[in-house]
Amino acid sequence: MDKEKEVEPLRTNEPLMLNVGTATSVGTVTSARNSEAEIKLKLPVCVEGGNRTAISRRISGRWRLIGYGIIK
Repeated sequence: MDKEKEVEPLRTNEPLMLNVGTATSVGTVTSARNSEAEIKLKLPVCVEGGNRTAISRRISGRWRLIGYGIIK
């Protein structure tokens, strides 16, 4: 089993996978600063502000959950 690692901050042009409710979409970080990030999704997702989304990062060829965010 893999050991836990510290999650690195999001980087511009990094691919991420977002799970919003039952929808899943891959996107690219267009802007990341402090505690906010802007992500351009390949498939649009309809969601209300204030909802949570799970954020996954590609690590060793697999999508790994790295945290969650709140939609603005």
